[in-house]
Amino acid sequence: MTDFLKVKCLGEAEEKKLVDDIEARIAAKKKDGLLTDREVREIQEMRLHPLPDIQDVQSVYENHLYTSKD
Repeated sequence: MTDFLKVKCLGEAEEKKLVDDIEARIAAKKKDGLLTDREVREIQEMRLHPLPDIQDVQSVYENHLYTSKD
């Protein structure tokens, strides 16, 4: 698996440990028959979108927080 994760607040060693842990869990699930290679590939190719409530927060509070009181 290629490096699929970049966490800015973690150091390189911590990030590698996290990626190794994720890869080990995926391998264990594949070994137990809980995931197939096809399912792992589909998950890898998924495009991530922000959660809807995160998008709503900006639109709800933006006008109240960032407008000047002239």
